[in-house]
Amino acid sequence: MKVVKGIILRVLEYSENQKIVHVFTEESGFLSFISPAFLFKKRKESIHLLQISEIEFFPNEKGNLHKLKSVEPLMNLSDAYFDVYKMNIMLLWGEILYVVLKNEQKNEALYNYLYRSIDYLNTAQKDVANFNLFFLYRLPALIGFKIDTPSYSQKNLFNVWEGNFVSKESGKPFVSGLNAANVIYKLCTCELQELSGIALDGKSRSLLLDIILLFFSIHLHVDLNGKNIRVIRELFS
Repeated sequence: MKVVKGIILRVLEYSENQKIVHVFTEESGFLSFISPAFLFKKRKESIHLLQISEIEFFPNEKGNLHKLKSVEPLMNLSDAYFDVYKMNIMLLWGEILYVVLKNEQKNEALYNYLYRSIDYLNTAQKDVANFNLFFLYRLPALIGFKIDTPSYSQKNLFNVWEGNFVSKESGKPFVSGLNAANVIYKLCTCELQELSGIALDGKSRSLLLDIILLFFSIHLHVDLNGKNIRVIRELFS
């Protein structure tokens, strides 16, 4: 038996009493587990999205689906679960992280970033909407590709294909106007306490969300336009 600490990314019903649980762990990166029938039927254990847990399991040496023994929450996320807006953000993060971290190996810096971000979202009393974008725009740097902030200037636009800022006259493609480029730069460079100074309405946040999802899709060769994400995106428009 092994014990790991992990963040629950997705829970799928496998049978009446069994679930398949996908987790990003501190020790081993992305792992998938199947629960034995008795785990949820008799012990009434519950697993929630982005729950930070200690997980006991029996490794499957012949495949990637390990046998789950127990799940013990390590952080109380009730503030987030009972806040509709925070819960929508968690749903969005869960969908995105499940797609982009499927092949991610051990990455302690990334795990710690996710841990701190979930903790902050749970306890934050303000700037939650901006923090959602703050989290997403800084996530790429932890996975191996980052937005080139030194290329920014007030006259440059964001080039999502190369991840840098370019002048309109350069002839290179861009997906933002000057205001959006400025906000993207701020989200990538500002301190957490400065988020309240970034004035955004729902339409602007929706546009910035679309840009960062496109950025992930291009650079990781993944599809972030699935039905679940489309439905959740509408909640931020």
